[in-house]
Amino acid sequence: MAACENPECVEPAVEDERTEEVAHEEAWMAPPFQPVRAIAALILTACGFGLYEYVLVSFWSVGWMGIHDRIPWPAFLMLAAALGIMLAAIRLALSLCSPHAKLGFSILAILGGIAVGVGGGRFVSYTMRGTLNPLFELNLAPGDRFPAFALSDQNNSIRHGASAPGANATLIYVYRGDYCPFARYELADLTAHAEDFRQAGVEVIAISADQADRSKMLSRFLRTSIPLLGDNSESVLAPLGLVQHHRNGEPDNAIPAFFVADREGVVRWIFTSPYYRELPTIETLLDAAKSAISAQGAKNPAPPASP
Repeated sequence: MAACENPECVEPAVEDERTEEVAHEEAWMAPPFQPVRAIAALILTACGFGLYEYVLVSFWSVGWMGIHDRIPWPAFLMLAAALGIMLAAIRLALSLCSPHAKLGFSILAILGGIAVGVGGGRFVSYTMRGTLNPLFELNLAPGDRFPAFALSDQNNSIRHGASAPGANATLIYVYRGDYCPFARYELADLTAHAEDFRQAGVEVIAISADQADRSKMLSRFLRTSIPLLGDNSESVLAPLGLVQHHRNGEPDNAIPAFFVADREGVVRWIFTSPYYRELPTIETLLDAAKSAISAQGAKNPAPPASP
């Protein structure tokens, strides 16, 4: 049978195809935006990144995050929670039906998740490896007399020796320097509890390798009356073995340590750690000082009162 050469024979078939295409286009509908789910993904992204930033900013000044602990588990758990929230935000963003909304919200959540994951990993590495003290050997033990010294504080007053007239014990804090956030935290904490130490009859002094002007600036910044003794000549720190030397030419700094000396200048309690961020709590320091006072009182009881 011969094919139809008349164009009118083809027109009905072409019109039918066009009608089907138009009907198909009219039947297709854009996927819904799902504003509630999109807002929820945005809120999760903000919460996860905000929690991560809170840990980074507050770890240096909030004690319960683990600044006193060898392994700061609270801070690590909060970072893990922040990463979990970011993963939930990514999953929620990818479940959006709208392709444009899915692309935009998921990219935002993924970038936030990468920042939290990489930054959190660097934070963990810093706290566990970057805050290690160099290997050192402390040349002092409980029962030894603290080395005699004559050092100037931030008020240009000379302090002679560890024992102070009128004090039952002396807490000596050797700190790294004014630049160290952990040292600033501990000095601020000691300043806030100065009345507790005073009532216990304990005097608090601090020693570093800082120059006098840096001790003055730190004292004004912390608003502390604790004597900040500068041993930039290392006349005390070097014999103790508490000096960190730097190969890149940076100034030496002290290695942190805590000592409790009795009225005679004899050391009764010592705290050191492989980590310069690991610090004893105020309660630990007060208990150690009170124990030293009690031990000395039992050794040298007060004479009986005259009749």
